[in-house]
Order: sequence, then C-alpha cells, then structure tokens
Amino acid sequence: MSAKKQARLVAITHATGSHLRGWRHPKAPARPATDVKAFIEVVRELERGLFDALFLSETTGVMPGPDAAYQHESMVNESLDPTLLLSAIAAATKHIGLITTASTSLTQPYSLARLLASLDHLSGGRAGWNVVTSRFETEAGNFGVDSQLLRSPVRYDIAAEFVDVVKSLWDSFDDDAFVHDREKGFDPARLRPLDHRGAHFHVSGSLGIARPPQGHPVILQAGMSEAGRELTAREADLALTSGGGWHAREAREDVRRRAAANGRDPDALVVLAVLPSVLVANTRVEAEAQLREFTALLSPADRQRHGILAGTAADIADIIEDWLDGGAADGFAVGFPYLQGPVAAFTRLAIPELQRRGRFRTAYTGTTLRENLGLPRPRRSAHHAIE
Repeated sequence: MSAKKQARLVAITHATGSHLRGWRHPKAPARPATDVKAFIEVVRELERGLFDALFLSETTGVMPGPDAAYQHESMVNESLDPTLLLSAIAAATKHIGLITTASTSLTQPYSLARLLASLDHLSGGRAGWNVVTSRFETEAGNFGVDSQLLRSPVRYDIAAEFVDVVKSLWDSFDDDAFVHDREKGFDPARLRPLDHRGAHFHVSGSLGIARPPQGHPVILQAGMSEAGRELTAREADLALTSGGGWHAREAREDVRRRAAANGRDPDALVVLAVLPSVLVANTRVEAEAQLREFTALLSPADRQRHGILAGTAADIADIIEDWLDGGAADGFAVGFPYLQGPVAAFTRLAIPELQRRGRFRTAYTGTTLRENLGLPRPRRSAHHAIE
C-alpha cells in the first residue's frame, strides 16, 4: 500500500490575524501590529506545530475605502515592514520558514535580491518571497509610480523579468566562492557579474553577498489570472489557490501542466489551497460558540464575506484529507481570524489529528525551508537548472 500524501502547512497572516476585524477580539493584543514579543510567541507556537512556514502578506499603503472602513481595518492602517519583522522572528526561531511579501512594481531587483539573500543567511536558509504586482492607486502614489502601470497587463511582464534578474543576482557567485582562506582569499574566477539589458531593467554587476544557503529563497506566487498562472508556472516554488473542490483541482492541474511546458518538473511546484480563517475546538458546540463570538464583532456586510471555517480537529482533518486525495492541493495556507487562541488550538488539536492519520510530519526533516517542503535546490546557471 502506498504511503498517504502528507500536507504542507503554511500560516498566512498579519500580526493582527488574517481577518480585517480580528484585532477587535478581546483576547487579541491591544497593539498587535507593534507587539513584536507577542507575535514571536505565536510564531513559536506555529513552530511547535511543525508548520513549514509563516507567510506575511503586505500592502504598501492604506487600501482605498470609505473612512468608516478605515476605522475598523487595523492591519492596513498600522503594520511593520514584513521583512524586518521576519528578521526579528528568525533570531527567535530555528526551523519555521519565513516568507515575506515584496512588489515587483514598486522596488528594484538589486535592492530586493540583497534583502532576501540577507534574510536567507540570517535565518540559516529559511527565507521566502511572495511575488506581488501592486494594484492600488494609494501604493502608486506612495512611490511616485504611474497608477496606470499598476493596472496594465504589462505589470506581469515586468514581474517576470524582475524575478529573472533577482535569480541571476543570487547566482552572482559560486556556492564555494567565499573560501575565507586568509592566504588565498576570494577566488575571482567564481564570480559571474550580471550584465542584463532587458525591456524593463538594466542591471550590471554582482550582488556582493555569498550565494543564499538555499541557492534561491523559496518563491511564492498567488495570482491565478492567466498572466499570474504563467508567472507561477515559470518561476514559483509555491502557488496559492482559493476555494476547494473542482476549482482548486483545475487550478492545480493547470499550473502543473504549464510548469511542464516550461521544462520544469511539476512536482517541484507545491500548490497550496487557502483556508482563510480557521477556528478549531474540542466539540462542534464549542466551535459554533466561538464562531458566534467572533461574528458579533463584524458588521452585517462582513458577516456575508468572512470566510471562517469552524469545527473540530476531525472536521478540519476531513477537509484536508478530501482536498489532498482529490488532487485539489499539495498543502494549505492556513489563516486565523485572530492569533493567540486559534493558533494554539490548531497546533494542539488539529495537528495531532493529522499526525494520527498519517497526513502530517512528526518532526522537521530538513534544515532549510526548501528541504522541509521537499523542493530541490536550484543549481547556479543561466537557466536556473535544478540539481
């Protein structure tokens, strides 16, 4: 009998939780966005639960909306830079992956390549990058960028070239270029400076830092538009899909086909279905009571889009098994409406149930995020071949 397929699990959240109104819960910290110590304790709980990674989403500016909405949207009105926050978390954890969000529309390849390579070194090979193309006019205004560009289809062409340049910068040096020999020093033959002249970027030079421990930090892409799927198939290690059943299965099969068409092994692309906000309890009665408690914090409009999944550990495990066995996902990006209670409930109730069913690891098996996800390490080459 073949072994059961095991789930990969990534926590997708802000310091306030994955729901815009989660910060209003009485058990959430009073200042969640800047309470770094409290957030680190949450991440340590995720690590005790053997989660593959923490994924911090990000919008570089306050999202547009009426003033009444701003009053209740704490996560977009106050948030720390995700990469700096993950650097602090890296020092306080040992195994969990750390995925930040950065825009290809609002940054430059060199500065981002250096930042992510630094995070990979600081964390011992646990860094990841959620590739986004910004779309809000407020974001464009913050960076002095033409807002029409953010809405143009060309933004995906920019993103594809941006990622190629970043990968090439990560490959500036051979893995063993920095021998740290006091007599011989650095071997210049192992440096291959970039001379990129593309449609959107001109970049010459080398990164000035040793190749990242993972070769390339793990790349995540969440866009499921036609252009987004093409970018995922070409560049991503992790992909996010929303919804379950047929839609998620179709999306997973499609991006895997596209990856193969790009000359990639489709098994080197891990597809995660999103479970937006999860509440786990010992009984269904308790889960329904928690759901009612949280729903009371929401406006009538919020109650129609809240996307909260509440149930027992067995209920959650049933869903995960169905999606794994139905070909809808290789794993899950799990959100929590607020953090302290729901995270601990998931790690202490749902994780043991998944382990009992043979659906989740009982220990970390690697030292890097790539190893724990079962992903190959990219070999240094112009075509980003795989070892």
